[in-house]
Amino acid sequence: MPDRPADRPFRPSAYQQTIFDFVRSGRGDGVVRATAGSGKTTTLVEIAHQLPDDLNACFMAFNKHTAAELSARLPGHVRACTVHQFGNRSLRAAYPHLRQREPQPKKLRHLVREHIQVLSAEFACSKEDLSLASNYLYELVRFAMLNLTDPRHDEEIAALAIEYNLTPPTDHALERQCHLEVRTLLRRRLDVLKTQGIYDYEDMLHLPAALGLPVEQFDFVFVDEAQDLNAVQLELVLRAMSPGGRRLFVGDERQAIYGFAGADTDSLQRIVQRTNATILPLSITYRCPRSHVALARQLAPEIEAAPDAEEGNVAVIPETALDRWLRPGALVLCRFTAPLVQHCLAQVRAGRPAVVRGMDIGQRLADMAKQLFPLTLEGWEATLQAYALTEEARIRRSSQNDEDLERQLMLRRDLILCLTAITRDIVTGGSENLSALLRSIARLFSDQDSPVVFSTIHKAKGKEADLVLILYPESMPAVYARTANAARGEACVQFVALTRSKRDLIFVQQPPREHSIVDRLSR
Repeated sequence: MPDRPADRPFRPSAYQQTIFDFVRSGRGDGVVRATAGSGKTTTLVEIAHQLPDDLNACFMAFNKHTAAELSARLPGHVRACTVHQFGNRSLRAAYPHLRQREPQPKKLRHLVREHIQVLSAEFACSKEDLSLASNYLYELVRFAMLNLTDPRHDEEIAALAIEYNLTPPTDHALERQCHLEVRTLLRRRLDVLKTQGIYDYEDMLHLPAALGLPVEQFDFVFVDEAQDLNAVQLELVLRAMSPGGRRLFVGDERQAIYGFAGADTDSLQRIVQRTNATILPLSITYRCPRSHVALARQLAPEIEAAPDAEEGNVAVIPETALDRWLRPGALVLCRFTAPLVQHCLAQVRAGRPAVVRGMDIGQRLADMAKQLFPLTLEGWEATLQAYALTEEARIRRSSQNDEDLERQLMLRRDLILCLTAITRDIVTGGSENLSALLRSIARLFSDQDSPVVFSTIHKAKGKEADLVLILYPESMPAVYARTANAARGEACVQFVALTRSKRDLIFVQQPPREHSIVDRLSR
């Protein structure tokens, strides 16, 4: 076995030792259920150093940053890559002319635009409705690829729109045509790849899985963040093992909060079913103080504090005291975005650097602003109020059940309240043009670090801070969570929120008043 780097002596916990023994002398695949802050990366790196150096192994990381970080810690016979990089090797092997080309992230946007231009001659729709159709078709194709949805079945495509809260055009005939265009666009994507060498990141996953392209195989495969795999990623990683090889999947179903983005919320259980894997717990958190663990155990009874964990601090403060608590390094969390936007705007107005994490949220708000405001913000309040009523009527028509109705309404209201707060801030400051609004959105939303970061709980997954403030804990669980699956998802959101802090965990309560943000989100 290769030597492990000379470092401080590694003393495994009982859970870690069981995992090491399973890898060394057990059989078959394993699923490590690793709780928040459990030292899973340290555990996996140690396993990699214990593997025989004649074993061909691969560590599939959740993102490029993690893969690069791991490469410096893994032995030479263990490769680190993302699932996208793994799929890209398969794609380039099947289509060698792609090897000299870089992926084009806007490939799908361009193809959708071409299709919408053709449809504009067939449908007498407004420019705004065609813009809605363009975004709608784009998201339909993207989610169809992530879920390996069969585009020949229109009802399955329509179900994607409901599941992911997509906004269709107001013209119902155009909406139905968008469903039909998904199949055509998927064929067009492959044709463009073959004839013009144009491919994107979605092709790296979708085509190897959908076409059954040969993939590189390994004697031992590690898969990190397995609870966040979507259908197409899972299909690829399951094929990465050589005959007679083994796999170790690592994840935590308590942190499966990416269902809205295409992840399979039952991914770990599905992996166990498909591979007959042995379940191995990794339940000690080395991040959270004892008082935080006591709260988290109400949602995850298996989580344990480390033997030397500090007691930590838990406090409840009124919203009016938030400013006094904020300091560099603070992480402010909320179930919804609108409250974060309001408080972040207040920090920026006071000259204190702060951002709302999530450039993708900013892009959605910018798209909404461009759709609603041609050039100026004149009459902006009436415009947003009318848009809110139109959207509510649309959602009520398309929702499948009461829970779906409330979920979609709350998500849409959250975005509209965000845009309302930013627009009001711009107009109050003396600007009344769209460009100023778009600049404000771009400045406010960022994925870069800042002295103070405001973040939805979903965006904070994998993050930690000494000081974490949870804004409006009364907004959890969301009121629409009535089914078992929805309630489980909300419990995961709460668990993630409770396990981000290394020292101070502060609950920020909204004072009771009429028409609060929480009320407006759930009315």
